Amino acid sequence: AADRLATEHGIDAEVIDLRTLIPLDAQAILRSVAKTSRLFTVEENPRALGWGAEIVSIVADEAFYDLDGPPVRITTPHIPLPAADLLEDAVLPNVERIAQTVKRSLQS
Repeated sequence: AADRLATEHGIDAEVIDLRTLIPLDAQAILRSVAKTSRLFTVEENPRALGWGAEIVSIVADEAFYDLDGPPVRITTPHIPLPAADLLEDAVLPNVERIAQTVKRSLQS
């Protein structure tokens, strides 16, 4: 998605691949927000009670004034995750949905 944003829309996205959630490298996230002034989280979980919410909470507590827009969480819809591969692929965040969500958010 970051490559597509760069090549098709001229948007330079910094990607942080969190290797673990415990311990969480909150300092890397906060450094990135300070540098980019934005926060997008992507997770293969429903929006409610996900780890993205915890990251947004940390950023709101510790880097709110570094943000130039609201944090955006890109998640699965609020439904049970389907077991069938085809249906699972339809609901998980994908390159197209991530790129479109970022682009739309930055345009508003």
